[in-house]
Formats: sequence, structure tokens, C-alpha cells
Amino acid sequence: MRGTAQQRLGTAMKSNASAGFKSKPAAYNNSGAKPAEEKKEKSEEESFKDMEEEVHRLLEDSAKSKVDKNLNDALMKAKDAASKEKKIR
Repeated sequence: MRGTAQQRLGTAMKSNASAGFKSKPAAYNNSGAKPAEEKKEKSEEESFKDMEEEVHRLLEDSAKSKVDKNLNDALMKAKDAASKEKKIR
């Protein structure tokens, strides 16, 4: 059951060029500028990920402050983490 697609399926292979596909991706130009299609702003998903990382960092800092018996600082960081988590939801 070997052979070309034309032999197996009875159809000819079609070109992808009409659909906008290229055989080689567009290369950067010599000036080092990025392609125009690349986004400059963060996507919503990326910003949520950054916020989640910040919440995690605040919770870790809060736990360290608790261990160091700095309870006011631990409480403030925990409250800040909780309010940022609510924004994510």
C-alpha cells in the first residue's frame, strides 16, 4: 500500500500557496526589527499568569514573615495576595 498520494487517493496534490502558506517562514531583516505581526502588549492570558506569580510570591513572603515573627507584615502581604487573587477571578 505504498505510492504517491495521487496513486493512493486518485487525486493530485494541491498547493498550499493559495491558502497563504509559505515554504519558508519570514526572516528578520538586517536591522534587527521584529515582524509587524508580533504583538507589543501582553495578552490577557500572559497578564493573568503574571498576576498569579505575584500572588504566589506574596504568599511566600507572608509565610516567611510569619516564621520571622513579623505578624503585621505577614498579615498585610496575605491581604494583598487575597485582593489580587480576587481580581484574577
